[in-house]
Amino acid sequence: MKTNNIFSRFSLVLLVLLSFITVLPLQRVNGADKIKIGVLQTVEHEALDAVLKGFEETLKNSELADRVEINVQNASGDMANLQSMSEKLARENDLLFAIATPAAQALATVESTKPIFIAAVTDPVEAGLAESLEKPGRNVTGTTDMAPIAEQVALLLNNFPDVKTVGMIFNSSEINSVVLTDKATEEFEAKGVKVEVGTVTSTNDIAQVMGSLVEKVDAMFMVTDNTIDSSISLVGDLAKQAGIPTIGSSDSVVQKNGLATLSNSYEDYGIQTANMLIKLVLEDLKPADMPIENADKLQLIVNEEFAKAIGVDPDSIK
Repeated sequence: MKTNNIFSRFSLVLLVLLSFITVLPLQRVNGADKIKIGVLQTVEHEALDAVLKGFEETLKNSELADRVEINVQNASGDMANLQSMSEKLARENDLLFAIATPAAQALATVESTKPIFIAAVTDPVEAGLAESLEKPGRNVTGTTDMAPIAEQVALLLNNFPDVKTVGMIFNSSEINSVVLTDKATEEFEAKGVKVEVGTVTSTNDIAQVMGSLVEKVDAMFMVTDNTIDSSISLVGDLAKQAGIPTIGSSDSVVQKNGLATLSNSYEDYGIQTANMLIKLVLEDLKPADMPIENADKLQLIVNEEFAKAIGVDPDSIK
């Protein structure tokens, strides 16, 4: 009997301690103490860097500026880094921010209580991060960068009506890229355009796969893909050497080495997500009840240098 009583008391104390540990970070967030924000970026490239810039600058210019401490980790595209960095960030911070799908999945795997904000995630539901965009249902919310595929396909075909075959290159292990490639393939095939697909598993494969593709296609349609985007200098140069246009992907990637796209601003995604975080803190909201948002300000981006390199008048692209 005595043993049972001791065990019961020990269990009660343990439960109280666990409850205290779980609630403590939220008390810090909603109080006046410093708020530690852990940021995990999948890889370094123009689009994701723009997200981080918008996020950091918005917080530094907000009413939370004196309270926030931002800790940034970049996995450099290494999945092993994502795992270890996720564990460290989740352990040492009150709120978390994941840039791109792999980082979001890694953080969500190790942390199920603290709020996780996401950006540059194409399909949060397909990625297993949310039950729906309208009501995420767990500790994850933020913004989705689901590309306007139909509009981007139209941009390519309206400006290059003689295109018969389109190439697409992506990392088949990135769920965001698979989703976008499937959508784009459906759009092109519905318009009678043949699609040639090349898949890579790392940046080491890009030169060979892209080199083979450009010999078989009239144009390249670029989906947002972290592996490809991190090597856009190489990808764009190979397309220019072949004299073919590249349409699609993000604003930042096209500005670096692509022809044109219709895209939301990735810096704006960072701003938008930071504002959601600020709202959660000030209004004591829960991520599960905050809809995952998309941006609605499409802009036409044309890279004049790329256009001239393949003999296209940049002003003709509409």
